[in-house]
Amino acid sequence: MTKRAVVIGINDYSVQGFGNLGGCVRDADAMYHLLIDAFLFDPTQVFIYKNAAATHDNIMKAINYILKASEPGDVACFYYAGHGGLHPGGSAGVFYQTIIPYSGQFITDWELRQAADQLRPSEVNFTVILDSCHSGGMVDAGEPTGSVRTIALSQEFIATVTGAMKTVIPMGIVLPDITTLSNNVHQVQAAPPATVCYTEAANREFVPSAKATLLAASRWDEYAGETSDHGFLTKALLDTVNASNFTITHQALHSTLTTRVHDLAAHEQHPVLRGQENRMGESFLGGWTSSVPG
Repeated sequence: MTKRAVVIGINDYSVQGFGNLGGCVRDADAMYHLLIDAFLFDPTQVFIYKNAAATHDNIMKAINYILKASEPGDVACFYYAGHGGLHPGGSAGVFYQTIIPYSGQFITDWELRQAADQLRPSEVNFTVILDSCHSGGMVDAGEPTGSVRTIALSQEFIATVTGAMKTVIPMGIVLPDITTLSNNVHQVQAAPPATVCYTEAANREFVPSAKATLLAASRWDEYAGETSDHGFLTKALLDTVNASNFTITHQALHSTLTTRVHDLAAHEQHPVLRGQENRMGESFLGGWTSSVPG
């Protein structure tokens, strides 16, 4: 079994024209060492890109490599700390959550799906960890810009979203068929000062056809915050893993992270676990114990 990873941390968004962040590069450095020291990833197979190196092309090239190199029993991980966004899809009412590289086009689940097209979800543990916002959630008007990992949306785009959005495809779930999430959001509304929020339909977190397990920083009606040191999700993850003897199931990890993030955050933020429901009892970042999901 080989473990491979791509780790991204972006504080500098001057090229994209968005507000800079404070803790994402430190998050990436900490995650890089955690993967190697605690989860025994091969150091030669952990690719870290920070700030100017974290371009769209570099990120996707690295993701394509770790996925194409994966064989049955291997583990692949993609970790991202930075701004998240929202992008219209090709179909009416469909929007994609995104991550925003240092430069280049935003990255959506559609691109991840293309990269993971050859993966069989029953054979390779592909885990995506996103310490970022997507919709932006309910951002208070007085919230310091540098403490929220989302971007301000134009009023024109907000009007488009609130008038049209029916389906949102989460970044990182790696979904071959987006129709399985059709009409999965409601109560779409503007959230001051310059974002939107929306409510997810019940019981849609787990999709049998998903090719990845996704751990996201917050729910769709919330936003992901950070201190000057770390994002709340990453800080909670570091503390949890260090206290768990490096072995913990997805379910147990999610439960613990929810409590720890709540203690860290001054606002409502609940980490979200998505992906293959029948793999939630497996170990986080461990090789599958069987070749066929139970």
